[in-house]
Amino acid sequence: MALKRGVMSFSEVLKETVEKVDGAVSAMIIGKDGISVHEYSSENLIDLTGLSAEASAMIRDISLASDNLGLGDAREFSIISDTCGIIFRKINSDYYIALIIKPEGNYGKGRFILKNSVPKIAGEF
Repeated sequence: MALKRGVMSFSEVLKETVEKVDGAVSAMIIGKDGISVHEYSSENLIDLTGLSAEASAMIRDISLASDNLGLGDAREFSIISDTCGIIFRKINSDYYIALIIKPEGNYGKGRFILKNSVPKIAGEF
């Protein structure tokens, strides 16, 4: 995928996303098939390869639950654990951006920054 002139690269968007959120350590673009498109990490808190492999099942299950409940399209979901929080934001029907944040990180700002990061890369898919 070639980026248009004047558009931020995936690397730039992911790095900026991590840097703008207190406690964020990684961000990645993942296909709904679980294949990582691009990653940025300032600290290795979790295995990003493992996350991308598990993402397809999570995306499928969340989408099915949302449909079954009549909620419409699931645009965002998160997992908060003892080790970290992971916020997934839908880019389009095939791709998501994920942000990995330390337990003490700012999850509200993470959600806000992800929402604002999606338009910067959505046109490239």
